Amino acid sequence: MVEDCFGSRRYRLACLVLSITTVGFLLIAIGIVTPAYTDAAAVERIRTGQECVPGVPNASPDRRCSDEDWYRSMNNLRTSKWGLVDAGAGLAASGGTMLGFMLWSRKKAWRELSTPKSIWIVGLASAAWLLQIPAYDLLFMTELARGYYPPWSDSVVIPMSQVQDILLWLFVPYLAIWLVFVVGSRLPAKVFSNASGRPLVNAFWTGVTALLFVPVALILIGAILDGPTMIVPLLWVVLWLLLCARSAALTRHKPARLAPA
Repeated sequence: MVEDCFGSRRYRLACLVLSITTVGFLLIAIGIVTPAYTDAAAVERIRTGQECVPGVPNASPDRRCSDEDWYRSMNNLRTSKWGLVDAGAGLAASGGTMLGFMLWSRKKAWRELSTPKSIWIVGLASAAWLLQIPAYDLLFMTELARGYYPPWSDSVVIPMSQVQDILLWLFVPYLAIWLVFVVGSRLPAKVFSNASGRPLVNAFWTGVTALLFVPVALILIGAILDGPTMIVPLLWVVLWLLLCARSAALTRHKPARLAPA
């Protein structure tokens, strides 16, 4: 297998995917065996309101701390346990997504990869956006289970509904961006093709795609390192769909294909 990694491009990609997935599961394993806190007893005293700062008794009669003191104390006592688990899960999810893509495209050269039809681009992009709602719901529930919020704080239902409202309000302008690319396109087409003899048109749509691609890639990196893990495959799909959308826009600047006589 090691020798194969120095062979064809597809073998090198397979080795990269295997390495990413292996590192991901290794980080998860390390995180699982790592204690969550450096001083579990101090954490329990803060959670029960006996202390707000480790070693300093809580003078408040209702056994409550200021949110600022509680978060500062708890953050100082936390280890890298959940950071390792989240990063490992993000890498494993990335490896799984890349593996799925390789299995889907295993009989095709990169230059021969084709876009789906317009309806599929819009449908998959819409699904990737809306599936963020359960992804963030799961993130908030996970953080609650890990003890990231003080016992007296408001329910996580509030931030969950706020994220849901934001995503639903932004859905229409998000969808409009995809329609700008695909309306009037002639698909399927080769993903990495250009409009022959139209360098300015190619540069324009490549630049517009890059303006969208870069922030999505940065969000993906953040999701891999810090979650929510569930959106990692969704962001990989969006990156692929952006490449397809570029090709879709360029088909409007290509001569129409004539049907055979």
